Amino acid sequence: MIVFPIQSFMDYDSCYKYLQTIFHPEGLDCPCGLKVERNQKAHKYRANGLPCFRCKACGKVFNIFTNTILSGIHYDCIKIVLLLRGFAQGKTTLHLSKELELNYSNLLNWRHKLQEFAYENRDWSALKDTAIESDEVFINAGEKGEKHPNEDDPPRVRANKKKA
Repeated sequence: MIVFPIQSFMDYDSCYKYLQTIFHPEGLDCPCGLKVERNQKAHKYRANGLPCFRCKACGKVFNIFTNTILSGIHYDCIKIVLLLRGFAQGKTTLHLSKELELNYSNLLNWRHKLQEFAYENRDWSALKDTAIESDEVFINAGEKGEKHPNEDDPPRVRANKKKA
């Protein structure tokens, strides 16, 4: 499970830095390959506060989402981190749209886009276990391998015998 330390995402700058480390771990660079200098000022700021930089070599304007899966997103960095956190935690799109006051259908489109990206880039390496039980995907699953004391009277049969 991905851990999102919520206390460190209470302001815009920390969310921006977090997203920058995800998308540009070696530092922000232009699509042409030129790195942004440490002291380089932003060329402009978008309405959501996202700084955009102008490349000194080719003149293109870019930001941390240029040429990434989130290219074209118009949410601010705080909402993006909270969306990623909600998606990773399995919150419903309806819940997130109400909680963050975002358009449901737009948010659903972003969720599908991210899910498709994750599916296409999934790990193809073999699993360590030879067998996996289906209840391992549920958080509230019972203990694996516990036998019922009476094999002739399993829980399903007992439940069907009860009267409504």
